[in-house]
Amino acid sequence: MDLLMANRLSRDYINSLPIIRFEGEVVMVTDEEQAKTALSELQKEENVGFDTESRPSFTKGKSYPISLVQFATENKAFLFQLKKTGFPDCLLEFLCNDEVKKIGVGIKNDIEKLQELRDFNAAGFVDLSKIASEKGIIQVGLRGLTARYIKHRITKTAQKTNWALPQLTKKQQIYAASDAWICLRIYPLLLADHTNYRQFIEKEEKERQERLRIHREKKNHTMVMPKKSVSEKPVVQKGAK
Repeated sequence: MDLLMANRLSRDYINSLPIIRFEGEVVMVTDEEQAKTALSELQKEENVGFDTESRPSFTKGKSYPISLVQFATENKAFLFQLKKTGFPDCLLEFLCNDEVKKIGVGIKNDIEKLQELRDFNAAGFVDLSKIASEKGIIQVGLRGLTARYIKHRITKTAQKTNWALPQLTKKQQIYAASDAWICLRIYPLLLADHTNYRQFIEKEEKERQERLRIHREKKNHTMVMPKKSVSEKPVVQKGAK
């Protein structure tokens, strides 16, 4: 089966792909005036990539509010540090604007966490995971969709870093910009893909079951080699030559 047509791309295949990163301009938005300027520019776009980042929690049941909101065009990424900008009216209006598509992956949680900071009626959001799922694709996360449609892989090395820091590292900035930007790249390719991926589900499941059957048979028929017994020395009778 063609690896790019299979419903489940292997981990080895994904890891073999070259890494892709955003290489355009990254703009840090750290006050309300900068937010107004950035959003004025974003309002002119038809589609923008979207993502958010929060400080990671390593305690069960504990989470932190969103620290960073990212929007990206083809050549420019805007990173809004909410601890510095607050949640200004201009940002709220943009999130409610259905004339600019804000394209992301698994964005339901992002929207809900933003609504915890300020109530708004989200509009213009496009969830790539939902579109992919409707096509029958199983791997609907950003990593899987990037591998399938861009034939590259994204790194997650900065995912668990502290996004609440006052100054983000260059590595964090590129990571955050890349996650929003790659959504914008995937969107037209996903829409143009008319493959019914459900046709692969049954076939791949049969292949998986067959591999399990073979594995079980090998395990059941594996025989432990018996230890070689120490041969007894022949008894030599007295007088025997």
